[in-house]
Parts: sequence; C-alpha cells; structure tokens
Amino acid sequence: MTTSSNTSSNTRRRILHWATAALSLVLFTVLGMESAFAAIPIGQSRTGKATYYNDAGYGACGTPINASTDMLVAVSYQWWTAPNPNNDELCQGISVEVSYNGRTITVPVKDKCMGCTSEHIDLSLPAIRSLGTGDVLNGITWKFVRSGGGGGACATARNWAAGTPYTAGTVVRYTDGRYYIAEHDNPGYDPIISTWYWDPYAC
Repeated sequence: MTTSSNTSSNTRRRILHWATAALSLVLFTVLGMESAFAAIPIGQSRTGKATYYNDAGYGACGTPINASTDMLVAVSYQWWTAPNPNNDELCQGISVEVSYNGRTITVPVKDKCMGCTSEHIDLSLPAIRSLGTGDVLNGITWKFVRSGGGGGACATARNWAAGTPYTAGTVVRYTDGRYYIAEHDNPGYDPIISTWYWDPYAC
C-alpha cells in the first residue's frame, strides 16, 4: 500500500511539474510575442498606402492638431500600446518618413487611425499633397524614425511662412516637407533661395 501510494503521489507531482512547465513556456512565448510587436520598428522600411484627413481638434497624443494645415500623420491603432495614448511611445518624438515617386517627407506622429491596417498611414492634407495629387497613394514606402525626443526640433517645427521673422536656431518645415534651420536672424526669407540665412536640417 505504501509503495503504491508513493508511486501515485510521485506521478501526480511529475504531471503537475510538466503542466506548470508547459504553461510557463506558453506564457513566455505569448508575452515575448506581444513585447516584440509592441516595440516600434525604428528604421524598418515598410510598403503600404497613404490616405489623408483634414480634421481639427486634439490628436491621440493630446495636443491640438489641424490636419488641413499642419504636416503630421496618424498611424494605425495597431501600433499604439499604452492604455493612455497621450503617454504612448509614439508621442515621444516619433516621426514617419514617407517616400513616393521620388519625393520624401518626414512628419511627426500626432494621431491614431482607427480604420488603418498596420501598413496604412493617414497623412494630413498638406503632407499628402507634398507627395502627389491623389487622395490615395498606393505603393508608398515608409518607416518610423526618431525626431529627437518629445521636445525634438522637428516634432515641434512650424510651417515656414514668408514674411514671418525667424531668429537664429529656429527650425521650420518648408513647403516640400523638408526641414531648415535659421543660421541668422531673418524676416522670413525663403530657405531655398536665401541659403546664407538657412541650412538644411536633418531630423
């Protein structure tokens, strides 16, 4: 009786051990997959499509936006992981570099697109117009890039406007989506023409 009881007890312990090990393996695999998916693939080129929107109000990052006038992008909800989107890593100085038909722009992530797949981005009106004339651009290539942190110069740069005074060190977004930094104070000279006052700026 004692031998049989010990054998049965040992068998139960082995089964419990195997079950626990199997469950741990499953949890490790699932959590590992979730962590890998949650990480923003900085610099990884993707192929997809771009649409546009022109809403005004507050974006998913909690800041005021106007998609009819500002250079920005909304990315798929699938890339957002924080319970409060205002605190998501995407809002901490992450931009999207988009290329289409020989043109490339870099725009900050400011909003979430609930109707987009992971490969689909929703550009603001001026952003999509700087790439082409269509309302839907198929075959774009794009990637996430860092723009210097939450307070990065490119993430906070305003659109350049002729006749607006700029002080040295100011970073602006030109009409083609490229960035320029004022090397000298100027009353709003064109960065393309007045190259003594402006230098190209890499985000």
